[in-house]
Amino acid sequence: MALPFVVGLAVGAGAVYAFTKSDKLKEKATSIFSKSKDVANTSIEKSKETVDEVKDTINATAACIKEKKEQQKQENNKEKKEDSK
Repeated sequence: MALPFVVGLAVGAGAVYAFTKSDKLKEKATSIFSKSKDVANTSIEKSKETVDEVKDTINATAACIKEKKEQQKQENNKEKKEDSK
């Protein structure tokens, strides 16, 4: 039966402490939020760089495949010309 009283007392004490230290709490919260914002922005930038690198790799691979296909076509054309002679 004393538990609700103790919980109420703790919540009330916390509220009074928060009210009296509101300036410090506000500063700390602002500091934490700005740090988390910086971390999020850094993560976004790193993600963008990674995506750009992946795109470049995919484009280079596609170009390489195209070159190999062209070489195979040229070789096949040479073989066909030689066979027809």
